[in-house]
Amino acid sequence: MIITLTLNPALDLTYHLADDTLGAVDVHRSTSQTLEASGKGINVSRDLHAAGLATAAVFPSAGATGRHLAELLVAEGVRHAAPASSGETRINSTVLLPHGQTIKINGPGAALTPVDVGAVLDAVDQELTQAGGEEETWLVISGSLAPGAGPEVVTAFVELAHRHTARCAVDISGPALAAALAAGADLLAPNEIELADLLGVPKPTSVDETAALARRVALEYDAQLLVSMGKAGAIHTDGFSVIHGGGPALVPVNTAGAGDAFLAGWLAAAGTPSERMARAMQWGRSACLCPTTVDPRPGSAGTEGITVSQIETAERP
Repeated sequence: MIITLTLNPALDLTYHLADDTLGAVDVHRSTSQTLEASGKGINVSRDLHAAGLATAAVFPSAGATGRHLAELLVAEGVRHAAPASSGETRINSTVLLPHGQTIKINGPGAALTPVDVGAVLDAVDQELTQAGGEEETWLVISGSLAPGAGPEVVTAFVELAHRHTARCAVDISGPALAAALAAGADLLAPNEIELADLLGVPKPTSVDETAALARRVALEYDAQLLVSMGKAGAIHTDGFSVIHGGGPALVPVNTAGAGDAFLAGWLAAAGTPSERMARAMQWGRSACLCPTTVDPRPGSAGTEGITVSQIETAERP
């Protein structure tokens, strides 16, 4: 069972334009549009649900937009818990241009009060209790923090997962990522920029540099890192073994949600790191070729030529 937590959910509104560039034109007319339930954790749950896997999405639902987000999940059949909160759930907008350019504008989101956070904690606690006893249970904390929620909120959710003997994966950035690391999150899923920011160093310029930084963190904190690197693929390390996943260049249709699909693919089933990486690459690349935020057929496209290789290994003490 994979339970996802999205503290700053959104409606994703995507416009498709025929124009090659936005330029200085004041008005653009889209050729089509979609509206989806979104936010990074919700995207992970929708990917898993599309693949027929057990998942539950937990998120605060604020105002009319929050209610509509929940209605979209009901229509899709995605299990969810959405305690009411104050304000209005945000709307994120994506503009897709020909030749693979994605322009994304994310709203700030509704502020969370301590009462709101408590309600979400209770909802996650209930989902973890219900999942008790399953062989592999994950809590996935993913996406930006809502206004009013500090890094200590992430600590509380990591600790809650561990009290239920569930594993915790975190796809978040900045001080919240550092808080998750200090709290003992089992799997961290930053990109290479977020990893460099965590350590206060320049962005790595090669796969080997990224691998060295990830190994450093994994060894120090006894954690696993799954680091995405865009066109350069991704790496996974537990501090000892480092594997790299890659594939041939592709022209994306929509990059929004690709990282969430990648993480969903990693978590979708138990297996060796190499098996998980191969599936994660399939799901992430397929999502890049899908016009919507979430791919209705995870791993169905762009899978040719994917490679997974071990680039470093060290003996455990």
